[in-house]
Amino acid sequence: MEERMILIVTAILCMAALSAAVYFGVRFFLMKKSVRSAARDLTEITGQLEENRVLKLEAADRDLEQLLCEMNRTLAAVRKERTEFERREQELKRQIENISHDLRTPLTSILGYLRITDMEELSDETRGNLEIVERKAEALSRLVEQFYEYSRISAEEYAPEIHQIDLGRILRETVLDSWKDIEQSGLELKFVDPERPVLIMGNENAAERIIRNLIQNACRYADSFLDIRLTSGDNGAGADLIFENDAKGLKEEDVEKIFRRFYVGESSRNGRGTGLGLTVAKTLAEKTGGSMKAELVGKDRLQITVQWKK
Repeated sequence: MEERMILIVTAILCMAALSAAVYFGVRFFLMKKSVRSAARDLTEITGQLEENRVLKLEAADRDLEQLLCEMNRTLAAVRKERTEFERREQELKRQIENISHDLRTPLTSILGYLRITDMEELSDETRGNLEIVERKAEALSRLVEQFYEYSRISAEEYAPEIHQIDLGRILRETVLDSWKDIEQSGLELKFVDPERPVLIMGNENAAERIIRNLIQNACRYADSFLDIRLTSGDNGAGADLIFENDAKGLKEEDVEKIFRRFYVGESSRNGRGTGLGLTVAKTLAEKTGGSMKAELVGKDRLQITVQWKK
């Protein structure tokens, strides 16, 4: 009788242990599945913060629910900070546009009066001083124009008209217009003029500004040469516009910052750059359906590639 009771108790204990093992095993599996699902959701949410999604737990667990609640509060704080940052960014752009607009009128007047001044009636010293003032005013006018242009094209409402354009013709004309700047910079220009039209979907004014800004950037930072190439994209679709120049001392960390607003490299030729030229160019490329990237392709060789669709 005692042996039978022992067997019964042992069987009950084994069944209880087995049930407990099954219960905790299933619970562990569900918790692991929930954690994986939450991790996937977190990756998606952080990539699309503009969507007001929250993390949810598939299987009930008090500790994990508390963890997810804290993570959701953190996400809410990040969204709030991002919204505030975007608001401040837009406000800064509006202020830049307003200030630039306010400065353009008096600068135009100053340059106008300087240009109509009869230099022949002035002494050599006074004439020289006024020429310095005129050069400084013209430089300031260019800087103000760059600030105004940046604030205008980076605004959300800026949407250039997209249509088919001949990028080869625009490149050829812009290079010819910029020849004096290239010559004054002392750079050896390597430019292969495309023999046939290179058609892309874009905006003519934006493409011209992108090319001009890339040339000006090379004139400020390149050491000895500028190589400009225009090729058809993969499978003949679109086009790749490549600017390559030597840039002594350029490092990977510099390349990573090259499109940042107001970033100016230490090797600028004249120190007159605003750090907006490449920012404007990249913004225009993206606004017209293209893209722009920069990379080192050898020691002290910078390559900037602009890609457009056909």
